[in-house]
Amino acid sequence: MTATTETAYDAFASYIPDEGNVWVPWDEASGSEIKLVKLNPSTGEMIVFIKTPPGKTLTKHFHPGTVIVYVVQGQWTYNEGWVAGPGDSVVEAAGSTHAPTMLDGDEPTIVFAVIQGSLEFVDDAGNRVGYDNWQTLLQRYNDYCASIGVTPRDLTTW
Repeated sequence: MTATTETAYDAFASYIPDEGNVWVPWDEASGSEIKLVKLNPSTGEMIVFIKTPPGKTLTKHFHPGTVIVYVVQGQWTYNEGWVAGPGDSVVEAAGSTHAPTMLDGDEPTIVFAVIQGSLEFVDDAGNRVGYDNWQTLLQRYNDYCASIGVTPRDLTTW
């Protein structure tokens, strides 16, 4: 359930409890799962958590919009001389192409991400082999909830 509260400034905030939210299988190659927080049909923005097993690499992808990533747990890198760990943030510029690699360890890496626009999955030659946007993620979420007998949350109301 999402609760909306009006403040003295006539602004609204949405409280989104984690209870009842599910991890949805996402990137088969890496075994990653995604937990959707909010999807914005007006802007295409996706607010998500991504959980990836240790030592795995996400499928190479391009994103036309900016992505902001905050590391909750674990460590990951682009093999560019830095490693992002708990509490670190990474801002990925619009137009970036990369394949994040999780470091080995005892726990999965979990990141919180705000994604502007789509993610376009590409092969080594740069050819698009798939994509996700707010619509495909919403469909994947609804389908998964139906398959496990869970009532889906409203992810698109702000």
